[in-house]
Amino acid sequence: MRVLLAIHHPLTQDMGAPGVTLALGRALRAQGCTVDYYSYSEAYPGELHHTALHGVRFPWKLAAHLTRVARDYDVLDVTTGDAWPWARAGRPGASRRHALVTRSHGLEHTLSERLRGDAREGKLHLSWKYPLYHGGFRLWEVAQTLRLADRSVLLNAEDAAYASERLGIPASKLSVIPHGLGEAFHGLPLPAPLAEGPLRLATVATFIQLKGREDVIAAAVRLHAQGLPFTLTLYGTGTPEPEVRAAFPPHLQSLLRVVPHYAHATLPALLAQEEVILFPSHTEGHGMGLVEAMASGLVPIATPVGVAPSIVHPGRTGFLVPIADVDALVEAVRALAADPSRRYALRRAAQAEVQRLTWPDIASRTRAVYEEVLRMRNASGK
Repeated sequence: MRVLLAIHHPLTQDMGAPGVTLALGRALRAQGCTVDYYSYSEAYPGELHHTALHGVRFPWKLAAHLTRVARDYDVLDVTTGDAWPWARAGRPGASRRHALVTRSHGLEHTLSERLRGDAREGKLHLSWKYPLYHGGFRLWEVAQTLRLADRSVLLNAEDAAYASERLGIPASKLSVIPHGLGEAFHGLPLPAPLAEGPLRLATVATFIQLKGREDVIAAAVRLHAQGLPFTLTLYGTGTPEPEVRAAFPPHLQSLLRVVPHYAHATLPALLAQEEVILFPSHTEGHGMGLVEAMASGLVPIATPVGVAPSIVHPGRTGFLVPIADVDALVEAVRALAADPSRRYALRRAAQAEVQRLTWPDIASRTRAVYEEVLRMRNASGK
């Protein structure tokens, strides 16, 4: 099977959606598929810095590329919002036997609704530019691609429900397939109980409001005021350390450690001395940081977004707390701090829970979708 994976990002292993695209490609190749990529690297060769304008132009760059090469592929697997110009033009250059699949790394519509909701509540300021593209035209592009594709692959049930109920996409054209867990996170040794001392808390997320930044800060302030000994390390903030530290009160500075960037494969070693992952995100397509932290032996306290409801089982593998509920976040931390034996049992259970998320399995499920779509198109004579 010949597959083209197209994505509106530069391809790099150390970024979320690009990293999982490369992982999916490797897993498909291991199962006998021929896989090529089309990304910013091919659309904008030699350009190292990208802006929103590159995103606006990408669907048209892709359309020109597909017109030249589509006949070489059985499956065109394209990120949402990017294939609509080519599809609306009648899929020029494609062979009769082909499948157009669009893939979401987090549905833009559910993200937009969360952003607008937080803005209405005064938790977030949206630029006047937001409705022009990301909160406007881009949503139209995504909806168009979902309607024109033969099948849409979404990461979670919430996104699939939105696509079906709000955008009118037939449920038969929707498939939910999560991301896999990288090889570096499989088969890690069981976490050893750590020596007595402060509770070791961590986050693995960019330092932005949508990832629960203010909730983490408020919880840290409250826990310190209650006299709970803890440390807090923030991994992958994407924000320079001085800016992250400036967001916390001075009296918490000695408890913080900030790691703005890290090589993806080094994360298990970085997390080896942590115990609890705080993941109070307001919205997620998937949430690889949560999955990888659990694989590294951290017990999760997470909001029910993205993949969390399917892997964080309250009382068995961690805690689920409502979005923006600092009281619940603090209560969960205190419960873990009060019972070391339960904390360690949950760390082991969390690690075991995510081992089933393998890329070979995800590739097999993805190939099954491809094959089903190809059969349906052949049967319909399209």
